[in-house]
Amino acid sequence: MLACYHPSQPCVPSADCATAMACKLLPTSSDFPSSLKPIIHLPPNNMPTNIILFLPGLGDNAINFSSFPRAMNLPDALTITLNPPFPLPFPLGHGPGDGDSRSWSEDLHIDTATGTLDTDPDSSSISRAVQMVAHDVIHDILITRFTYRPDHIHLFGFGQGASVALSVPLHSSLHSQSLGSAMAIGGSLPLSTSTPNTKNKNRAPILLLSGSRSALASPNSSPLKRVKSAYEFVTFHQWKKSDDSMPKNRDEVLPMMQFWALRLKSRRGVPDDAVEIS
Repeated sequence: MLACYHPSQPCVPSADCATAMACKLLPTSSDFPSSLKPIIHLPPNNMPTNIILFLPGLGDNAINFSSFPRAMNLPDALTITLNPPFPLPFPLGHGPGDGDSRSWSEDLHIDTATGTLDTDPDSSSISRAVQMVAHDVIHDILITRFTYRPDHIHLFGFGQGASVALSVPLHSSLHSQSLGSAMAIGGSLPLSTSTPNTKNKNRAPILLLSGSRSALASPNSSPLKRVKSAYEFVTFHQWKKSDDSMPKNRDEVLPMMQFWALRLKSRRGVPDDAVEIS
């Protein structure tokens, strides 16, 4: 189902809205692979120039995680929270709150030292999930079908979802075009992810956020160096708290908002028939 959006009208299904110059076609949940079960949110009276894909961490799901972008209520942005495609096996499969526990890896391993799930993306491959997000969602649906510009598409990932977010812009289906940005909390770039050579780094801006005791906390850490070896523009922010948890107050959210403020596009005050010259 296609939805037609106009800044002065509500978003309503329309068969002929593709012919309207001022209308923007928006994706709905039925346009995505069924395994991703996206939760889509558009703040009221908003012109969605940007798409932000939110990727939950290991054991979470789209139903729960979508409360975060909804609370952020970002202007000029259509937020799409994707469900990790693979369910965790029983008895691990009952998630927090509503929905089941999900994973971005179809082949999770148990850490023999701790007896817990191994969150290392090099031990539990996320390559199939990266293919789904990069090729199926971004390339085929958002760019090809709905004609969103690559630099208007952004990623936000937490934990295991952060590793997916850092890998997606480097996928072969997107290598010739830089996405708008990627923001990652507590994730690393898997060694299995192919990276460009030092002369042709990916130009998607990256924001890495971590706690003071995170593997990313040291400016000279291997995970941080690997991200910098793949991307031209990397910003690292270390929170005062020790862990890599989701932001819980204004101070923790502030670096995120400052990063997005520089990179999210806006058409506020621009006439509907204006044409961008590039």
